[in-house]
Amino acid sequence: MLSAMNRETQHRKKDPTRLYRRLLEAAAMIAGRDGIAALSLNAVASEASVSKGGLLHHFPNKQALIFALFHRLLAIMEQAIVELMAADNTAYGRFTRAYLRYLSDPNLTDTHESRQLMVLSLAMPDEPVLRQCWRDWILNHLAQGDELDNSHIGTLVRYSADGIWLSELTEGRTMSVSHRRSLVNDLTKMTLPTFSI
Repeated sequence: MLSAMNRETQHRKKDPTRLYRRLLEAAAMIAGRDGIAALSLNAVASEASVSKGGLLHHFPNKQALIFALFHRLLAIMEQAIVELMAADNTAYGRFTRAYLRYLSDPNLTDTHESRQLMVLSLAMPDEPVLRQCWRDWILNHLAQGDELDNSHIGTLVRYSADGIWLSELTEGRTMSVSHRRSLVNDLTKMTLPTFSI
C-alpha cells in the first residue's frame, strides 16, 4: 500500500500542469508576503511541499521562476484589460482608458496579485528579462492602439495610473476619496475624443 507521500508523488507525476501551477502559487505567496529577495528555489520547494528536484524540472533557475511568475501576473492583468476594452463603446483611446481603469480601481490595491506585481515591478531594474517582458507587452498594445494611445497624452495618463497604483501600494492611501475620484475622472477625460489642451 502506498504511503500518503508516495500517492502525492504519483499524483504529481501524472499531472505536471497541476504541479507547475502549485509551484507558481507558492512563488506568488512568497513574493507577495516576503518580497523578491526571499524568492529562492529552496523556499518555493518548501512552500509547495515539493522536492527541489521536482521544482528544477519546471524551473531550472531563479530567473526562470521569476519570469514565469511575472508572466502569470501579466496574463491576469491582460485578461482584465481586454475585458475593460471590450466593455468600452468608445474606440478612441480604448487601451489607455482600460489601463487607467484597471490600475486605478480602488479594490486592486488590496489583491495579492497587485502586491506580487508591485514586488516584481520593483525588481525590474535588476531583472532584464522582466523589463523585456513588460516592454514587449506595452509595445504590443501600442502597436494595436490608436493616435491617443501613442501620443504624449496617452503616455501621461498611463504613467499617472502607474503612479496612483504604486503610491497606494507603497505609501498607503494618501488622497481623500473625492480627490482620488476627481483625479481619475480628469485623467479619463484626457483619453476621450472631446478632450483638448
